[in-house]
Amino acid sequence: MNLSKLAEITNGKIYNNQTINIKNIKIDSNQITEGDLFIAIIGQSKDGHDYIESAIKNGASAVITSKEIPNQIPYIKVADVTIALGQIASYIKEVSHAKLIAITGSTGKTTTKELVYSLLKNKYSVLKTDKNQNNHIGVPLTLLKIKNEDFCIVEMGMNHLGEISYLSKLAKPDLAVITNIGSSHIGNLGSKENILKAKLEIKDGLKGDLIVSGDDSYLNKISAIKVGFNDGNDFKAYNLETNLMRSSFWINYQNEEYQIKVNLPAHLIDDVLISIYIALKYEINIQDIITTLENFQNIGMRLTVKKINTNTIISDCYNSSFESLTGDLTMLIPNKQKKLLILGDIAEAGKFSKTIHENLKPFIEKLQNYELILIGPEMMNLQINKAKHFKNYEEALIYLKNKEIKNTLILIKGSRIMKLENISDFFLESKRP
Repeated sequence: MNLSKLAEITNGKIYNNQTINIKNIKIDSNQITEGDLFIAIIGQSKDGHDYIESAIKNGASAVITSKEIPNQIPYIKVADVTIALGQIASYIKEVSHAKLIAITGSTGKTTTKELVYSLLKNKYSVLKTDKNQNNHIGVPLTLLKIKNEDFCIVEMGMNHLGEISYLSKLAKPDLAVITNIGSSHIGNLGSKENILKAKLEIKDGLKGDLIVSGDDSYLNKISAIKVGFNDGNDFKAYNLETNLMRSSFWINYQNEEYQIKVNLPAHLIDDVLISIYIALKYEINIQDIITTLENFQNIGMRLTVKKINTNTIISDCYNSSFESLTGDLTMLIPNKQKKLLILGDIAEAGKFSKTIHENLKPFIEKLQNYELILIGPEMMNLQINKAKHFKNYEEALIYLKNKEIKNTLILIKGSRIMKLENISDFFLESKRP
């Protein structure tokens, strides 16, 4: 792509114009190589304009900026560099042949993305969101990577109303997914009704079908393709059996019954059903679906299970909400093994935080044979006699390092801000018996 086209897309003005073709577009000056264009994004803590010289030294052939710069390098001046990033990304997506699948929801976005990716790559070339790049910067960065892929799968996250609308209009999904409506970000949005409203913004740029969990009490009322176990769903599963992190269920496809087995607990099975529906829609062979799901492994920090000597570690440290935590706890109810629960704060609950944490109590007290470690100021609202409270993961680690733990099922769960992956790493790297 040349500078003139970029200026046209961004409504910018070219300075020091030269006939150059841009290899790649990047926002990190450290990642710039010869022939790349650098966009000087203004973030919360850093201003990309401070790194223009560094980008040039690393080989940048042009820059997009909202300020005039003294250097003689070709650059495009725009009103807003973040908007310009989105405009370029939207253009690249539109001129590609890739079908775009957008996924949002209170929980399960990444698991659903990984499931859909695993199934579609049986037949197609697929690009997906890297890590947690699901906001107004991350989604465009994913779209910029589109080359000749058949599909691009992006997560769309939000903290406030209007954010997903912007992303949807930018990406123009061919198909969209809402996994569920929970209490994540309720401190910012004020109610589940507003959370639903925010998630439904994914329709604002949608060109095709919307797929949702029909078992969700908020989503089952909207106009969409619904999947789940309840009667009335468009794509239905039945005979669910679960054993901790292993689940099986049945579906009917083209008048044949098929058993599906997957290494995920019951509260994530609607995400599996969504991924199956999408795979079948795009003509993935049913036997390939069965085999892929049977071998599916979730990615790091998101509900993974490891057997370390005599202990079993269930690590779910990437984030937490009332729904995801109670789902993890419910998964453990039938298990009679000795348990160690290490639970950190549920963040971004705002004025609802005290009630949300207090409401965890009945789920915990349904468990048998457990020890409870609570971490963070919000978990102080959870009053259970046998609980040990710690201010942060560092204090909890001091206690755990001096504790003999054998033959124990260990659940580690907390919001990202709690950094409980440090506790998970301690157990996973430990040589404990």
